[in-house]
Amino acid sequence: MTPEQLRVLTRPFDDVKTRPGRSGQPLQYIEGHQVVARLNEALGGSWSFKVLEHQVTETEVVVLGELQAGELIKQAFGGAEVTRTRDGKLVSLADDLKSAATDALKKAATLLGVGLQRCAVEERQTEPPRRPRLVVPEAREPDMAPPVEGRLSKRQAEFIAKLGADQGRTAADLDELARQRYGRPCAELTVQQASDFIKELLRAA
Repeated sequence: MTPEQLRVLTRPFDDVKTRPGRSGQPLQYIEGHQVVARLNEALGGSWSFKVLEHQVTETEVVVLGELQAGELIKQAFGGAEVTRTRDGKLVSLADDLKSAATDALKKAATLLGVGLQRCAVEERQTEPPRRPRLVVPEAREPDMAPPVEGRLSKRQAEFIAKLGADQGRTAADLDELARQRYGRPCAELTVQQASDFIKELLRAA
């Protein structure tokens, strides 16, 4: 990548949008079309993006996207809420997947320097991270143990391991965090617990 291309990629955006944050403070963000325009400006047609895999839960869709710019390859996860009608019917899963893919593209583009100024501002505006809540499972007599629920799928286990690796967490770190949340290691999480755990790791990315 040439110095000029890097300069264009990292140039601050003038038309940054705002939205309410969890604590009520405004957070800055850029839209997907702005990222695409910036990549086109800097790289012309020498870039591509594809979705490597995706997962759909009851409440969220998650995709793993890959952005390639010349010889550089960057991967990132993106997510979006599943939109439903008031009676619980899906509105458009395709649109939800598209939103998740756009989110993955924007996050992958930050690894090339796109929107880094916006990310820095957003980090300053977010509230301090909350300490993990330690969950201590109730003591039970051996014959009173609850029945084993359906364990997490192989894909969920691989997804959790991939997220952990991207965040610099070891398998032991992930097991400890899972024990804090659910009183059991990753390999013993239920399907729903694994889905919730994935969401938490994505929020921490």
